[in-house]
Order: sequence, then C-alpha cells, then structure tokens
Amino acid sequence: MKLLIILSVAEFTNEVRSMMTKNNVPVYSETEMYGFRTEKHQPDIRTWFSQGDQGIYSTLFFSFQSEETVKAILEEVKEYNNEFEGDRDNPLHAYQVSVEDHA
Repeated sequence: MKLLIILSVAEFTNEVRSMMTKNNVPVYSETEMYGFRTEKHQPDIRTWFSQGDQGIYSTLFFSFQSEETVKAILEEVKEYNNEFEGDRDNPLHAYQVSVEDHA
C-alpha cells in the first residue's frame, strides 16, 4: 500500500480531481491550505507556493492506494507538468510514500 500526496495551487484543483477520477481512485481526501515562503533563498523547488510576503491558496490531496495506481498518477502528474512547463508558475507536486504497517 502507498500513500499518494499531491499539492496543487487552488487554480489547478479540478485537474487533480480529474486525475483521481480517471485513475479510478474511489476515495481520497483534500484540504485547503495557505502557503508561504519564509526566506528569500529557497532550495531548488520550482516556484513552491508564493513569492515574497504574500501567501497563496493551495490544496493538499492524499489517498492510500495500490502501488500501480500511485505510479499511474505520478506519471500523469509528470506529463501534466511537462505539458505546461514555462507557462505556469506553480506545477503540481506529487509524492509516493510507502506504508510499512497499519492497524
């Protein structure tokens, strides 16, 4: 079992929802967030959240899924980001986390 995490600016939440539906994810959660940068220098994280002192609304999606489903969604996120690279300041960020045990 894998934990899928996707971070998206609010503007692209419908695209992520569409990816979940397209990949037959029966249940997932999402929560709104307000992201900030706290330092002028950031590591190599392309336009992560906001610029300067202003925050930006974003959405955190998460779901426990099979490895096959998570890999399919990660690939779709990569393709989506590549399609719009240079046109958008805030790409989608997606992660797979292994779930070692549960009760």
